[in-house]
Amino acid sequence: MPSYSTIRRAMKVMGLTKRRRLSSKETAGALKAEQRLDEREVRSYESEYVGGLFHLDFHEGSLRVLTPKGEWETPQLFGALDDRSRVACHLQWYLVENAENLSHGLSQAIQKRGLPRGLMTDGGGAMTSAEVTEGLARLGIVHKLTLPYSPYQNGKQENFWAQVEGRLLAMLEGHKELTLALLNDATQAWVELEYNRSLHSEIGEAPLTRFLTGPEVLRPSPSSDELRLAFMTEETRTQRRSDGTASIKGRRFEVPSCYRHLERLTIRYASWDLSHVYLVDARLGTVLCQLFPLDRARNSDALRRTLTPLVEAPPPPPAKPGIAPLLKELMADYAAMRLPPAYLPKDHLTRTEKKED
Repeated sequence: MPSYSTIRRAMKVMGLTKRRRLSSKETAGALKAEQRLDEREVRSYESEYVGGLFHLDFHEGSLRVLTPKGEWETPQLFGALDDRSRVACHLQWYLVENAENLSHGLSQAIQKRGLPRGLMTDGGGAMTSAEVTEGLARLGIVHKLTLPYSPYQNGKQENFWAQVEGRLLAMLEGHKELTLALLNDATQAWVELEYNRSLHSEIGEAPLTRFLTGPEVLRPSPSSDELRLAFMTEETRTQRRSDGTASIKGRRFEVPSCYRHLERLTIRYASWDLSHVYLVDARLGTVLCQLFPLDRARNSDALRRTLTPLVEAPPPPPAKPGIAPLLKELMADYAAMRLPPAYLPKDHLTRTEKKED
């Protein structure tokens, strides 16, 4: 029998090196990730332009914070990084990881740095929620998901979490009464004055310097209202003919009487904020009006408004004088062929002219 070292050396020669399993669970996602590692090579990559790709993820911190309720909670750090420059676009600690906090943090990252072309995240529930998915599509951001059990695909983000734990949180270990507000204040100071301005070993310069030198493909950031309107989901509701209301999440909202003729309503809202519910045009995507909850106490005063006229479709634009451009082009092409006309011309006399003849 060959020795252990001989077998080990032979396996190395054949490429059978020791590799850590991605997961101990035999799930479909884990098997797919294992198969990809066996069949495809792993290479480092970098976007060619600043703003070409943002990385986004949540990280569970190693320190706990004291809430106003007198409870210890483990906060979640939202982080968005630019792929080329490694600039931390925005960092903020939250108590939970959900779609509301993700859209809140991503909106701040966009307003600070600009609108990116692409965004890479994992397949978590917050990242794949309807509000986030539809919001990215409305903003023109290509959403790219990593494979399950494949954190190496988002390696820049994972490396950044190590710096947060080893540098930022290490300087806060001595503070016993750590609160969420203090943690966020310390994080903003550290990321803007130290991380973004320090020399990055991989790119050979400070992330902020590389971010400013470009080249960049960032687009101007929309306003706060436009971002809030973007990160919503659109659903279709049937309008109740009896009282002109629509039901959303178990609550009824009043539809203005000028839209009482619509049977199907396209409504845009965020599941965490029903104070902003909008009626939109399904074809154009424009906001028609804001819907408000049904106020039963106010409606009990027996005062009723008169019905407003129905919203009519705009009249068609008037026809332009002259021959249509397409027909004019066809006539010019036909004349350029220098062929005789495909009909026999004939003079048509009027009845009066025939009588005179």
